[in-house]
Amino acid sequence: MNKNCVSLYNLFISLFMIRWYFSWVLLFALSCSGYSQQWPVHSQYMLNKYRDNPAYGGLERSLSVFSSYRDQNNGLNGNPRTLYIGMDMPVYVWSGAAGITFYNQKAGTFSDNNIKASYNYVLGTSYGFLSFGGRLGLNITQVNSSGIITPDGDYEGNINHNDPFIDNNNFGGVGLSWELGTYFYGTDIEAGLMVAELPDHTNSLGNGRYTRRFTSALFAQYKFRILDDVRISPSIMLRVDNAVIQSDIGAYARWNQTLLFGFNLRGYNTNSLDACALIAGTNIGDRYFLTYSYEFGLSALRSYHQGSHEIMLSYNLQKLIGIGLPPGIIYNPRDL
Repeated sequence: MNKNCVSLYNLFISLFMIRWYFSWVLLFALSCSGYSQQWPVHSQYMLNKYRDNPAYGGLERSLSVFSSYRDQNNGLNGNPRTLYIGMDMPVYVWSGAAGITFYNQKAGTFSDNNIKASYNYVLGTSYGFLSFGGRLGLNITQVNSSGIITPDGDYEGNINHNDPFIDNNNFGGVGLSWELGTYFYGTDIEAGLMVAELPDHTNSLGNGRYTRRFTSALFAQYKFRILDDVRISPSIMLRVDNAVIQSDIGAYARWNQTLLFGFNLRGYNTNSLDACALIAGTNIGDRYFLTYSYEFGLSALRSYHQGSHEIMLSYNLQKLIGIGLPPGIIYNPRDL
C-alpha cells in the first residue's frame, strides 16, 4: 500500500472516531442545557483556531497575531459585521501560554465589544500536546435606540418610544464573559472542545436585562501530504445553538507554505444549507499571511444579499521566545 493510500485510510478512520466521540459529547452538552448564545461565525475558522478555543494558545510555538474583518450578508440593512484581533504566545516558564482577544460585532441596532485574556497549560504526551485553558474578560453591549421602532412610539421630530423599558437615548451594559477549552495537537490530527458562558448569566442592559446563554464548539482537523510540498487539511466544526447543531465542513491545500486554496460548507442539517465559501491566501514576506474568502449564499436568504466577505491577516514571529529564565549568577571570590 503506497503512502497516499495509507494517509487516506488513516483519514477515514480518524474521521469515524471523531464523529463517534463528538456525537457523545454533543449529546451530553445538549442534555445539560437547551439554550445557547450563537457564536459569531467565520469562514476561516480552520486557520485561526485560537479564536474559538483558548486552549490552542501557544501551539504555533511563537508570538502569533491574527486580525480579521467579516462583512456577512452584504447588502442587507443592518447586516452583521465583525472585527477580530487576537494575540497569543508560549510562556515556557509557566508550562503553557497566554494571550488576549478582542472582537466587535455589529448587527442591526446591537453592538457587542468583547475583550478577554487567556492562559492555557500544555502537557506533552507520547502522542502529542494536550492543552487545557480558559479565557476571562468583559462583554460590553450597546444598543442604538434610534434604530428601534415600537408600536406606540412617536417618530415625527424627536424620537419617543413611549416604552418604559426602552430609553430614548442609546443604552448598554457590561458583564463578565468566560470560556473553557481543551485541545489535542498531534502530528496528523488536531481536535478541541470549547464551552462558553456556562452557566447562563445575566447582564444589565439599560432598564432591562440581557442573558448570555451557554454555547459550545467542537473542532477537528486531519493533516496529510499528497506531495512533498503540498499538504491537505480537511476539518469540521460543530457549534451548539439554541435550536440546532450547526456544522462547518471544509478543507484547504497549502503549497510550500506560500499559497493556500480551500473551501467551507456551512449548514444546519441535511435539508438546510447556509453558505459555501471559497478561500485563497498567500504569504507576504516570511512572517505575514493574508487570506480572503467569499461566501455564496445557499439558503432562501441568498436572494436578498450579495454574499459575505472575510479577510484575515496573520503574523508569526517565527522565533522561540520565553524559553526560560536566564541561568543563575554564581559569585566566586577566588582570584583568577
